[in-house]
Amino acid sequence: MSFISLLKKSDPSFKKNLLFFFLAYFFVLFNYPLIRASTTSLFFEAYGAKSTPAAWVWAVAFLSLSIYLCNRLQKNQNVQKVFMYASLFSALIFFGGNLSHLQENKIFAYLSFIWKEICIVIQVHLLLGYANNYFKKEDFKFLVGPVGAIGSLGGILGGLATSYLSSRYGTRAVLDVGVLFVIIPFIFFLGTQSLQSFTEQNKSPVSSLDTPDLRRYVLLICAMVASAQFIINIADFKFNLAFEKVIPTADLRTSYLGDVYTWTNALTFLFQFLVLPILLPRITEKRLHLFIPLSYMFCLLLMNLGGHIGLWPIAGLYIYFKAADYSFFSAGKELLYQPLASAQKYGAKYLTDMLVYRASKASIAVLLIYLQSSFILDMMMGAFLLIWLVIVVKLFGLHRKLFN
Repeated sequence: MSFISLLKKSDPSFKKNLLFFFLAYFFVLFNYPLIRASTTSLFFEAYGAKSTPAAWVWAVAFLSLSIYLCNRLQKNQNVQKVFMYASLFSALIFFGGNLSHLQENKIFAYLSFIWKEICIVIQVHLLLGYANNYFKKEDFKFLVGPVGAIGSLGGILGGLATSYLSSRYGTRAVLDVGVLFVIIPFIFFLGTQSLQSFTEQNKSPVSSLDTPDLRRYVLLICAMVASAQFIINIADFKFNLAFEKVIPTADLRTSYLGDVYTWTNALTFLFQFLVLPILLPRITEKRLHLFIPLSYMFCLLLMNLGGHIGLWPIAGLYIYFKAADYSFFSAGKELLYQPLASAQKYGAKYLTDMLVYRASKASIAVLLIYLQSSFILDMMMGAFLLIWLVIVVKLFGLHRKLFN
């Protein structure tokens, strides 16, 4: 059965619910480049690129608290209302970030920069949590591709809109439009069918990982996720430093970032829907996981061989790293969970996606506060890529022992 077949056999209420879900998801991803580019430009204008690691640390702390509060709210409120509260609160923060410049108060520029990541994570977290609870498991596997396509399309169009608006009306106009599109998704999401409030399991997630080899297998996945996040965030910071030097004004920065996010989403779309369907049936999981760090090494080498020829080599490295992370690494990580039982998958995902993901972002951000030399950043990326390769070899040795 295909997505089209699923639609043909579905009743009108299912189709209506799916349409409203798709619209909400599309506008969340459409809005992200608008908010991200404008808040980043205003932050650089107020604090400079070297202040981003400290802001990332605060973002992880606020994100952890925000997800905790959202989960508590869902015990008494349906997910649509929680989504609405989060969206309205986010819109107020971004609106304040725009006004703070007029009042010569920089604190809201800092808070807006922090909150941009929290807003997208909460909105996507709640939408996908709803989808996993509303759609049947056998139907949801046919919806994963279209959901990814809708998100990528939203990101591409949002990036194009960011560049267009910034070049004609300026960064603050982009943020004003972004505030509007923070609100629009919850209007569509309110049109979806309400569910009983849902929360995660009460038992300890790690209790399902009941053998030493299984725990070691999941810990190796955690180590690989941490290595990937270290590298991605170093590349992000390296791009920020070069970007601030080369692009002089906030409006030009916002327009340039719109182009970068457009290319990132376009390349992600290409990898997800053209490359992966061809690649996955033809190579082993181990080769896929070796390919990712090796391709990163190749791109890093090309960038350094290119010398000082402008910003685009560093931007190209950043675009490829992000697109490969969203597509190749995301798909490969999900494949590693497949041999696990249902409870074990939940425990593994909890450790990697909730704990390790955030802890690795925070820890590398702390390190980047003190280590900001371009040479040191390149050496750190090279070292973490070598560690990643070692982890892959050990991981698949254990994979063969446990599951073959």
